[in-house]
Amino acid sequence: MRIFKIFVLHIVLFVSTILVFGKTPNVIIILADDLGYGDCEPFNPKSKIKTPNLNQLASEGIRFTDSHSASATCTPSRYGLLTGINPARTGVLNTLLARGKAIIDQDEKTLADLFRSKGYSTHLVGKWHLGFDYPNQKKNKWTSEPLPGGPVDHGFDTFFGLHSSSGSDPLCFIENDRYTAKPSNPLVYPKFDIKGGSRSITNDAAKGFSIEKSSPILLKRALSLIKDHAQRKEGRPFFLYYASPIPHQPWVPMSKFEGKSGLGPYGDFVMQMDWVVGQINDSLKKTGLDKNTMLIFTSDNGVSPVAHKMMHKQGHESSEKFRGMKAFRYEGGHRVPFIVKWPGKLEAGTTSESTINFTDFFATFAELLKADFEKEFPSPVDSQSFLSALYSPGKRFRRPPMVHRLNALRVDDWKWIHPGRKTLFEKTKMTEYELYDLQNDPREQTNLAGKKPQLSQEFFQIYQTFNQNIKLK
Repeated sequence: MRIFKIFVLHIVLFVSTILVFGKTPNVIIILADDLGYGDCEPFNPKSKIKTPNLNQLASEGIRFTDSHSASATCTPSRYGLLTGINPARTGVLNTLLARGKAIIDQDEKTLADLFRSKGYSTHLVGKWHLGFDYPNQKKNKWTSEPLPGGPVDHGFDTFFGLHSSSGSDPLCFIENDRYTAKPSNPLVYPKFDIKGGSRSITNDAAKGFSIEKSSPILLKRALSLIKDHAQRKEGRPFFLYYASPIPHQPWVPMSKFEGKSGLGPYGDFVMQMDWVVGQINDSLKKTGLDKNTMLIFTSDNGVSPVAHKMMHKQGHESSEKFRGMKAFRYEGGHRVPFIVKWPGKLEAGTTSESTINFTDFFATFAELLKADFEKEFPSPVDSQSFLSALYSPGKRFRRPPMVHRLNALRVDDWKWIHPGRKTLFEKTKMTEYELYDLQNDPREQTNLAGKKPQLSQEFFQIYQTFNQNIKLK
């Protein structure tokens, strides 16, 4: 009798598992690196760079036209995406990596922690750029020792990728928590500057490592994970965060894309990024996994200043109509392309004007997976679910006030910003701030602060409250 009861219990658990997992989708987030809003045809009809795969993805999903990265530079943007915490709240900037410590604290839960708590296998392929805890990291030196504080210590079952960009030391891949090989072979690659010129950089790289091969190798690993999951036919869903190293510098496209854009190496690299998206989308279709996979494509921030200037000279606007670029708090710095596809669940070929932020991924997936957000995951304090915007793209989801790094705020269609990029809030005056109506002035050209003093006062107070709760790392 006891054996029979145990058998029945196992059957019940097995059936329950299938029922639960059958309702939850696989999730893949593709994050481009330094790709401008205007570099994608679905978001810029005048784009001179052809992106057929993004066009296809947009026709199969929802195109969000008011999506924002958590910051306008790499490290804080990725931090906000994974943790649901506004990097402005904790003082996370790219420069924080120089201290030689992991950026994400142990008490800060990640998207991978959330998915793992719901039975998902979790994987990261690509650029980490959130640091590790090892002595030599401060000088970007290779080590044979384990790399604590990385992806596998923050909810990911597996990690294969890069410390930061493909041209940053140490030039070698990381498998889970260790470098795969010691850099010992000189590698030469180009570095373009704001004046349009370039110079050669020489650094030691691991045997077989090259800038040109890094993206294809990472893509191969991602496609292998998808294929392996499909072949196992297990009820367990998976989460894949594919953090592409392109089109960030160094611009060294694959030979099949070299010269293809007619706009130089950056344009070629964007076309390669588009191809990567197509490869992942096609793999899901070939394996049959696309039927229950939510596929998201976006960029970590706006286009780099160098690419912005180079493309502008050739009549291509990488920020489309928006002001600014990477590292700017104006829209061009953080308004990013965003497409989400989930066949049969989300309305294909639609557009949403809802305002969303990378920090909102956490609450959105928590609601989708029916996680007890407040009890299980108290750390993502800046995350707001936009699940309703996914199910009803025609209805605009109005997000609560959204802080953009230092002294910049978005409230509904109003943008409030101090022109000084590094001026501490305590040293600013309310009269110094600019105010833009993004609905009627998306280019942020007409400052209405003088005509709307009450709004300026209100936004000043909202930011002041936020600033009082900042706790720097």
